[in-house]
Formats: sequence, C-alpha cells, structure tokens
Amino acid sequence: MTADLSTGSLGGDAVLRVEWLPGSDRLRGRCHCGAEAHGEDPALMWEWLLAHPDHPAGGPGVPPPPAELPPPADVIAAPARPRVPVPA
Repeated sequence: MTADLSTGSLGGDAVLRVEWLPGSDRLRGRCHCGAEAHGEDPALMWEWLLAHPDHPAGGPGVPPPPAELPPPADVIAAPARPRVPVPA
C-alpha cells in the first residue's frame, strides 16, 4: 500500500473503500477486486466488503434473486373454466 499525500488516501491492491456520496445519505463501497455497491448503512456496507470474494449480488442488504419465480397468484387461485360454446 502507498499513501497519496495529496488526497490523504491509500492506494494499492488490497484497499477497501466506503465513500460518502455528497448531497445524499448514500454510500459507495469499492472492493479491491473491482466490485462496487451503493447503500445507506455503513455497517452493512463493511459486511459486504469484508465478505470478499463472496459479495452478495446487488450490494449490501439486497437478497439474491430467486432461482425461479413462482406463478402469479391469479393462476394459482383461479380454477380453469371450461369453455361454453356460444349459440349461433
């Protein structure tokens, strides 16, 4: 690691960063592997960073997407209706 005295930050291959995004309550987390995420909770952001290399998809506090979506509720709840021919 090397220090950049002009910005007061560390550089190198193993640096984890949590930066405040000015004008908001949002944080940006950057891992040394290149993964980046946004969030509001600093503790969750650090947990996400320290989980390297198993970063959850989408960032901290975001559950992974389900493997397969269930069918819509109306398909489950509504029984199939037989077709009735219309008289001519």
